[in-house]
Amino acid sequence: MAVLEVPADQIKVVAEFGNSDKLKPGEPVIAIGNPLGLTFSGSVTQGIISGLERAIPVDINQDGTPDWQAEVLQTDAAINPGNSGGALINIEGQVIGINSMKIAQSAVEGIGLSIPINYAAPIIEDLEKTGEVQRPFMGVELASVNEISAYHQENTLKLPKEINYGVAVRGVQPNSPAAQAGLQEYDVIVEMDGEEIRDVVDLRKHLYNKKKVGDDMQVKYYRNGQLEETIMKLGGETL
Repeated sequence: MAVLEVPADQIKVVAEFGNSDKLKPGEPVIAIGNPLGLTFSGSVTQGIISGLERAIPVDINQDGTPDWQAEVLQTDAAINPGNSGGALINIEGQVIGINSMKIAQSAVEGIGLSIPINYAAPIIEDLEKTGEVQRPFMGVELASVNEISAYHQENTLKLPKEINYGVAVRGVQPNSPAAQAGLQEYDVIVEMDGEEIRDVVDLRKHLYNKKKVGDDMQVKYYRNGQLEETIMKLGGETL
């Protein structure tokens, strides 16, 4: 995502942001974009909101394992290559989403996906104010316990037999927030701020959606079979 600066004297109308949290399935929407390039620039398609909070797995580090879930709006308004970045607009002319992708399979028709504007707005505000986006930072390398063999869960992580979930710490950066909070390699995080953490996706959603740089975060983890607790003061990293 980028924020562009243009001369104000060339702008006559500015689109207003709506509230994507208030959307309901069945609401009419309009998608604007440039499908297939400039030949069809400014194309407008119409449809409805087909679904809310659709979770789409995303492989951030390209290791073949999803480590994030993008929560998107589903619409049947036609979204084609070139539409990405275009506006999804409600009946009042407010921007309620940013067109992102579609599911392109022979057996699938009319499933377009859009980033809710309430997710995008904080990023836009950060870019406008500082020219960069900062996210909370722990300073750890992680792996979901459900991707680790039962042998290593028991013998390396030393987890109790009834614990088959959580996030294993594979490494801790020196002087990072995690290091200062006392976390070590092979600790297994199972709870943050009272919220159960079952895998890496849960951890990142809690960290990025509910915390800010400088916040304190309560972390519960297993070490050598014992449940322990610490408070971590989150740092920041620039994206």
